[in-house]
Amino acid sequence: MKMVFLSYKESMDDEVMDILKELDIQAYTRWPEVQAKTRTGRPQMGTHIWPGYNSALMFSVEDEVAEALMSRVRAFNEATKYEGITATCWAVDDFCCK
Repeated sequence: MKMVFLSYKESMDDEVMDILKELDIQAYTRWPEVQAKTRTGRPQMGTHIWPGYNSALMFSVEDEVAEALMSRVRAFNEATKYEGITATCWAVDDFCCK
């Protein structure tokens, strides 16, 4: 099992949700209006100087789904001219959910 964290410009929310739907990822935690600064994009700080926010998602999925997701994110980022999706994936030692 893998834990995945995604961060992306809030205007990309529909595209990210489409990716999750394509991969049948139904359960996640979402943080709207996250302040962020990436290496390649403009800061998203919700101020008049740096307007806008990022959104963030975190969820656990099976290894195969995580691999497919990371592949899909890489393809999305290659097709996007400016900002893309930042994705981090790591192993989960234990998981409990009701």
